[in-house]
Amino acid sequence: MKALGDFAAFGFATQSLVAALGGGSTLVANVITAQCLNGEKLYTTDIGGVLFVIMGVVMIACIAEPNVEYPLPELEQRFVRTPFVVYITCVGVCAVSMLATIKGSVANRLKNQVYWSNKRQKKLMKEIELRVQRLEQRLLDMEVKLLQVTTSPAPLPTGLVDPPAMSRELRELIDSTNAEEAEADAEADARESRVPYYYAICSGIVGAMSVLLAKCSAIMIALTLKGENQFKYGLTYIFLGGMFVCILVQTHFLNMATTLGDIMTVFPIFQACWITFSVVGGAVFYENDDDPFPTADKVFYPLALLSIAVGVGLLVQHNSASVDSKANGGGKLGDRRQSANKFSKNDADDEILLSADASMSSPLLPAGSREEEGYLHLSA
Repeated sequence: MKALGDFAAFGFATQSLVAALGGGSTLVANVITAQCLNGEKLYTTDIGGVLFVIMGVVMIACIAEPNVEYPLPELEQRFVRTPFVVYITCVGVCAVSMLATIKGSVANRLKNQVYWSNKRQKKLMKEIELRVQRLEQRLLDMEVKLLQVTTSPAPLPTGLVDPPAMSRELRELIDSTNAEEAEADAEADARESRVPYYYAICSGIVGAMSVLLAKCSAIMIALTLKGENQFKYGLTYIFLGGMFVCILVQTHFLNMATTLGDIMTVFPIFQACWITFSVVGGAVFYENDDDPFPTADKVFYPLALLSIAVGVGLLVQHNSASVDSKANGGGKLGDRRQSANKFSKNDADDEILLSADASMSSPLLPAGSREEEGYLHLSA
């Protein structure tokens, strides 16, 4: 119902006004619902955060520009303007960068495939080289013993590597690898606690794109109702299709955020990002090159966004039971870390040698390692 109401409002008001008022009212309703229906505990920081967000929303609503219905050719030109292209590129890079830190996402799998394979390949080459040297040492020792048995005692050839030193060097290399993996697991624990926030921010970014496309679609429908048929252009259907796709992606990210995190923290962050990127995106998209930005807008827009940012900072202070349990080592990640500590060092050599087999599904990654999870398998 909210989405339908927002879409209808785009036909009468500007993008920034609808986003600010709609987002602010949704934020207040979410706080009331979370406390009354879901039993979430309400803190003083939550109330202060909501007030700051509403203050920013009201400032944006007061300085909102008048609504203008642009024809399709002008909308098409605005999409290829340099400021908007730079803005959308920066926003897209930020979203992909955050998704790349989320374990299990496609971006994270591609990043791991490149990073961990190269890193593991270097370690494997060094370990294999040490093993080859050990085999050569053993062959030479066997040859010397054979000569001693069959003929007269022969001195040990000079220039050979000391076997105990070789074993010690190999063991130090394996121990350093295990220490690096343990440190990487600790970093993964810290990143996992921030995953709900990443999903919420990405949901707000995609939601802002759906707002922009919804505004363009509402303009097309309004012009059509006035007698100027806009559905004879293919770009109109692109607006509508892109809007529905963005809504689906936004809903998916928001569901992931609310599933993994505390709704009293995740949803306000999503709403604040949705409002912020909708307002900034609308300002960049609808800005006229020959019409300078008003001085009042230059002052109040940053103040409004700063007020929203302060509100989000207060809302993030809300205690999350799910985050605390993960930080204490609970859940799947803690179990995986405990099971990894039970690994026997006696089997490390055989496992690393098997990982070099070209027939393995994940080349260059030992079976059962942290990097193997979520690996994107590519078949010829």
